[in-house]
Amino acid sequence: MCRLLGVVSRERISLDRAIAHELEPFTELSELHRDGWGVAWFEQDGPAQRSTPQILRQLDVARESTAYREALAAAHGPMMLVHLRKASPGLPLQITNTHPFREGDVVFAHNGQFDLSGPLREEILSRGGRVPEGTTDSELYFSLVELHARTEEPVVAVQRAAAEITALCLRYGTRVPEALNCLYMTPDLLVAYQQHDPAQAKPHHHPDNYTLRYRIDPERVIVASTGIPQPDHLELEQGEALVVDRRTLSVMRHPAIVPIPV
Repeated sequence: MCRLLGVVSRERISLDRAIAHELEPFTELSELHRDGWGVAWFEQDGPAQRSTPQILRQLDVARESTAYREALAAAHGPMMLVHLRKASPGLPLQITNTHPFREGDVVFAHNGQFDLSGPLREEILSRGGRVPEGTTDSELYFSLVELHARTEEPVVAVQRAAAEITALCLRYGTRVPEALNCLYMTPDLLVAYQQHDPAQAKPHHHPDNYTLRYRIDPERVIVASTGIPQPDHLELEQGEALVVDRRTLSVMRHPAIVPIPV
């Protein structure tokens, strides 16, 4: 289980300023989610050029890390993302397993896990999506998102990938994913997706551990995992996706899609 935070700001502003009120409570969550951190944002190459994603990742604990603070100051809007990792059992702590992940001009971060057998891994890789750099289930999720993004809008790509993974988990195993919450960021859009299985909640978990909430302010839209104060935030529903447009700060909610056969 990890923690996610994404923010789209109206102006080009540093991440630590854009989330000034949320920063310390969110960073304190790394006391538990202490298996590395990552920060992503988009740099404008020139007035007429597309923005390119920048990523800084480390394996240390965010609340104890000077590099983490420096990354928050270096990251500038309007599109920014932070991930605090709590590694799934058995997955090594290595930089290639640290979120967010990048492919071309998009970035992806996941909160959750699904049972990853050898046959399931091979099935996903055989479909020809993004080739993983590490060993996480999260990168295989990203692989399917990128596969669908070749022909679909970003929000549809995320929802279709999640539906496909859910079906594949039942084909190659016995249960659906514990959670497929994610943030997917392009130069123009932030997509937040929520899906989890309450039946798999651990005894020590809070019931809303996998809830994603968002808030629309005049100068920003923020989406974040629970664990920080979230006054006046709205919740995403199961299978629902949120899309934030950086150009207008407009927000659209996309309902869950019908499960697809695989």
